[in-house]
Amino acid sequence: MTQKICLDDSYAKECSAKITKVSEGKFVVLGKTIFYAHGGGQPSDTGKIICNNKEYKVVFAKQFGDEISHEVSEHGLKEGDKVKCVLDWEKRYKHMRMHTSAHILAAVINMEIGALITGNQLGEEESRMDFNVPEFDRELLKTFEHKANEAIQKGLEITIAYEEREKALQRSELFRLKDVLPKNIPVLRIVSIGALDVQADGGTHVHNTKEIGKLKITDFKNKGAENRRIYWKLD
Repeated sequence: MTQKICLDDSYAKECSAKITKVSEGKFVVLGKTIFYAHGGGQPSDTGKIICNNKEYKVVFAKQFGDEISHEVSEHGLKEGDKVKCVLDWEKRYKHMRMHTSAHILAAVINMEIGALITGNQLGEEESRMDFNVPEFDRELLKTFEHKANEAIQKGLEITIAYEEREKALQRSELFRLKDVLPKNIPVLRIVSIGALDVQADGGTHVHNTKEIGKLKITDFKNKGAENRRIYWKLD
C-alpha cells in the first residue's frame, strides 16, 4: 500500500521513501509518495526520484489497487532502495489552481441551471468540462464567469475531511458527476470550498481561492444532443 501524501498536504514538494517493488525495471512502487497519480481528469504529476545521488525522471504516475506506480525514465532503481522524491512543483501548482477553479465553476453552473458534469480534463494552461444541458448562450457564459470570479475573490478556504462511504452516499450534493458513483472504498475524501461547494474528490487543491487568480471562459462547443463543453483559462 502506498501512502498518498498529497491527499492531506497538496503543498508537500519533497519526501523520503522506500521502494517496495520494481517492475520491468522502470515501474517503481513506493511506501509513500508526493506524486499525484493520473485520474479524475487531473493529469499525473512529474518530477524526479533521487537515489545515491543519481536522478531518475518520473514521467507518469498511476494507481493500481492501493499502490501508486511511478514510471521512471531509466532502469537502475531496486526494491529496498531509500530514495528522495522531488515534485515538479510549477506543474503541480497549476493543476491545483485549475482543479479548485473547476469546482467553483461547476458549483456556479449547477446553482444557475442545475447542470451536472459529464466529463472533464484539467490542463496546465487550459481546461475543459462537459455538462448535461441542452443549450448554453454567451450571456449565460458571462454570468458563469462573473459569478465564479466573485467567489474566487472572496478568499474562501479549502478544507479536507473524510466520511464513511455509506453516510456520504446519502448526501447527493457530494456527487456532481452525472451517472458516476465513487469506487468501492470504505471512506471518502470530502473537499469543501468555504460554504460554496462540498464534493467527494480525490485531487489536489489550493488552500485559498485567491490563489487561483482570475478565471476566463475561452470557448464552448456542442458535443451532443444534451452535452456542452466549456473551456477556460486562468490569469
